[in-house]
Amino acid sequence: MSLTIKVEHQSSSVIFSFAGKINNPEETTDILNTLDKELESKNKSFLYDVSKLEYITSSGLNFFIRSLTRIRNVGGEIILCGVQGNVEKLLKISKLNEIFTLSPSVSDALTKIQAV
Repeated sequence: MSLTIKVEHQSSSVIFSFAGKINNPEETTDILNTLDKELESKNKSFLYDVSKLEYITSSGLNFFIRSLTRIRNVGGEIILCGVQGNVEKLLKISKLNEIFTLSPSVSDALTKIQAV
């Protein structure tokens, strides 16, 4: 299964829903361009629903780090939602689970982000 992304706006947050696999950097170029456009529109609250993301390589980790950097550079926040399986293992191994805010679900993340 290749990577598919759905972008939606809900409760002043931008939700990126990922499904499939991130195997190489080229797969994330369009997503980063979309993120840049959302940041230019002054959006600062981002949720990455990775519950249907089956697999990532170091390219996927790099994408998450680049996203985090871009969002935090404008004073925004990002929450990774539904982290499990291979994605969870790589985040723990790389210690990125200590840098990112994690949430079990999008609805829980929306509650967290609205409380800030």
